[in-house]
Parts: sequence; structure tokens; C-alpha cells
Amino acid sequence: MRVCVFVDGENLRFAICDLYTSTFDRRDYLPKEADWGGLYDSIVREATGDTGKRLRTYWYVTQSFDAHPRPLRKKDRTDEGIHGWKIRNKYLLKDELTGRSESDQIARLRELQDELDREYNKIRSRFDGFTVLQNGISKKHSAIEFRRSGTISYNLLEKRFGQEKTVDVNLAVDMVTLSNNYDLAIIVSGDQDYVPAAQAVKNMGKQVVNVAFKARSGKLLPGGAKQLNQTTDWSIELEWDNFREFLRIPA
Repeated sequence: MRVCVFVDGENLRFAICDLYTSTFDRRDYLPKEADWGGLYDSIVREATGDTGKRLRTYWYVTQSFDAHPRPLRKKDRTDEGIHGWKIRNKYLLKDELTGRSESDQIARLRELQDELDREYNKIRSRFDGFTVLQNGISKKHSAIEFRRSGTISYNLLEKRFGQEKTVDVNLAVDMVTLSNNYDLAIIVSGDQDYVPAAQAVKNMGKQVVNVAFKARSGKLLPGGAKQLNQTTDWSIELEWDNFREFLRIPA
């Protein structure tokens, strides 16, 4: 049986962070020593009763990040430039501006430009590190391919990522367009957005399996797993300790 694994990268990353809060540092993108090839081969064996062959794992991640509010170039940081920047970003800057006079606002926003520059460069370096790690995984583990698309927002003031865009669409489209290449598709995600794609692939005569994550307590992680499980042919529940061993995260 030919098997392809489709991985929602952001969903997987958040699952790892939620499952191993006390032993995995959220600032790390992924566990660096994880046995990814072994993990996906194990999932295929369980899904097929050891009769399937994993042809490829398609791992979907964001291609770039969209930071806001973007600081001005140094040559544009005149009083006029700062004032225009304030108007364009007034909703994002309201906490910085409230209670300040006009002159104090301009002075603070000029000071803020350097702070945002530093944060932008920091997150750009971090995002570049994500890509390096992904490339290392592809090189080290056989038949794992990262597919990049879309953007993820990043608020420079609040120092946090927002929602990624298009990754789920890209995964769903590939499940359908690549369906001639496999007999069974395995979705590693708990996102109910994949329900239509799973149904479409089943209508083509293929089988679809979903992988859900179990907390140490034995409960499934929250999300759309329930709706997705009702659509797929069957599902696999990845046990907390078994998953941890493949990730090589300390107990």
C-alpha cells in the first residue's frame, strides 16, 4: 500500500508545545534531535498494519513573515515622516500614544523606531533559523519534503506571532492533486479545515487516516480532531510517551 503523510507544520508545533510544556522550550521551533523519519514510519506502520510503505512526507510551513508596524527607514524619520507613520498605524500605537502631548508622541515614536528595528532583525534571524532547521531535517531524514507557502503575521510591539495564512489551503489542494500517487493519505493535524479535502479524496476511492495527539492524562488535545475523525476512514491516537520518545524530549 502506497502511503503519503501530510503534516500541518504549525498545528504540529503547537501540539508539541502544549504537550510538553515543562520540558520543551517554546522559543525553539522544533526538537532538534527528533527522529522524524522514525516517527512517520511508525505512524504508517500503525495505520496500515505494517503493510504500507511511506513514499513521502509533505510538511507544510509558512514561507515568510509579515511584521507590523514596520519601522521607517532611517532617512525617512523626520517629524513629517514620523507623523505620517503615526497616522498609518494609529490603531496599533494607541497604547503608546494615550496621554502624551503631540510633541511627546513624536519623540516617543522616533525612539520606538530603533526598538522596532531591533525586534524585526531578531525575528528575521529567528525565522531564518526555522528554515535552516527544516532544511536539516530534509537532509537527515529520508522522504521528508517541506512545502512552503504564505505568510505568518508578527506584531513587533506585542512580540508575538499571529495566524498563518494559506498553509492549510496548500495542504488540502496537494492532498487532492497528488491523490494518484498514493492509496492512503495520513493527515497529521487536528484541524477541521481538512474535512472537505478528506471527503474529496475518499470520493476518489482513496483511504484517509487522521493522527490525533493525546495528552499525558489520556485526553485528546482540543481542536478539530473530532470533526476530522468523523470524516476519515479511521484515526490514530498518538500516545504522549511514545510521541515523546520519537521527539527525544526528556521525560
